[in-house]
Amino acid sequence: MIALINPFQSHLVSRLGKIYNRVWPPLSLANCAALLEQQGHQVKIIDANALRMPPEKLPAELDGCERAFVCSSDLDRWQCPSIDLRPFLDTVEHVRPRAGELYILGAHGTVRPKEILNLTNARAVVRGEPEGTVSEICSGKPLDQIKGIAYANNGGVILTEDSRPVDLNALPSPAFHLLPMDRYQYEVLGSRFTLLEGSRGCASRCRFCLLEMYGLGVRRRTVDRIAAEVDRAVRLFGVKTAYFMDLEFTVLRKQVLELCEFLIAKRYDFRWTCQTRLDLVDPFLLRKMREAGCSLIHFGVEAGTDSLLKRVNKQISIEQITEGMRLVHESRIDSACFFMLGFPGSTVEEWDQTIAFAKRLNPTYALFHIATPYPGTAMYDEVACCNRGALNGVLFPEACLQGEELRRLKARIRKAYLEFYLRPLYIGRRLARGNLKSLAGQVKLMVGYLS
Repeated sequence: MIALINPFQSHLVSRLGKIYNRVWPPLSLANCAALLEQQGHQVKIIDANALRMPPEKLPAELDGCERAFVCSSDLDRWQCPSIDLRPFLDTVEHVRPRAGELYILGAHGTVRPKEILNLTNARAVVRGEPEGTVSEICSGKPLDQIKGIAYANNGGVILTEDSRPVDLNALPSPAFHLLPMDRYQYEVLGSRFTLLEGSRGCASRCRFCLLEMYGLGVRRRTVDRIAAEVDRAVRLFGVKTAYFMDLEFTVLRKQVLELCEFLIAKRYDFRWTCQTRLDLVDPFLLRKMREAGCSLIHFGVEAGTDSLLKRVNKQISIEQITEGMRLVHESRIDSACFFMLGFPGSTVEEWDQTIAFAKRLNPTYALFHIATPYPGTAMYDEVACCNRGALNGVLFPEACLQGEELRRLKARIRKAYLEFYLRPLYIGRRLARGNLKSLAGQVKLMVGYLS
């Protein structure tokens, strides 16, 4: 038996790094499981996070386990993984004695393979997207013949050649039948929730963004494949809400319009969200998306001045962001905008300008985060070169700042949430909409973040 394990996260918001740990399906594990079943393996996905299963209960689930794969960050966290490794390492500690062979998946091992290998004493660490590599490992190939892994050898660590990009259209449908599908939800969208994928990769190269899991370029699924997976999720698993996890969903505009036409024709009881850029929307596209069931769009705005946007290579202007948000408001689709404070070299005045810009944009939801210098990003290299003290010798530093500056930054982010969400006009608008369930979920998120 092969076990694929998603660790339990005891807190809705990580205490270190303030990352939301939502109960979302581990899509890359479901992809791996589907491939392995196709090849005749007996597979079990243990989504300890969805089942609220602490690490000490995992050994009882591993009878007859020949290989166990523990995931430090699934597909929804490839771009911004939690820097708090404790839940993952606690899981590894309890799994290792009962697994015939232990392997590690996720972004952490991809950017820090030697260190994660040493921390976990795993047989190997899978680097990059896992599907093809997991399949090769379970076929029994010798490790030195498998691309995209790191493994210990004679006191050293061997990094094999990078794996080839996964052909998304060749992947079987995710093994949702191995997941507790009734457990997943997105508090601002609804229950009976899942993740879907229309493309993988990103055409942009922002300095702060971790893309090591995706490789270069953008690979897309055919509309027929995406439509078939939506239909399967709705009909067989009762899915009513979903997040298309593409990093820039509308960059493939023609594909999105074709998918919208399919959803409009089907008239499912199905609402969905996606992530894209504010310079990649237009009135016709937004109208079709809304008609097709899109009720929320995520946008990475990040900064509130043109100079700061240019420094982080966002390749968009304040004017373009403002115009894009105007179109979104007119479309009556909800919006969630993400902002970062604490970029290298940024000033307190620029933090305040970003917060003020968030208020002017007035999205349905605003999220303010510390700019985290993930290893593998240009921002990390910049901090390593100019402010090594901020890294503090840790594998995954929390911020580009340290000491009193970091404390000031955290206080400013806390204040940003209060300033944005306690505006009388904002509160009045949210109450007027009458969706008290969504509002309750929003309040829960905010309390979790500020606590």
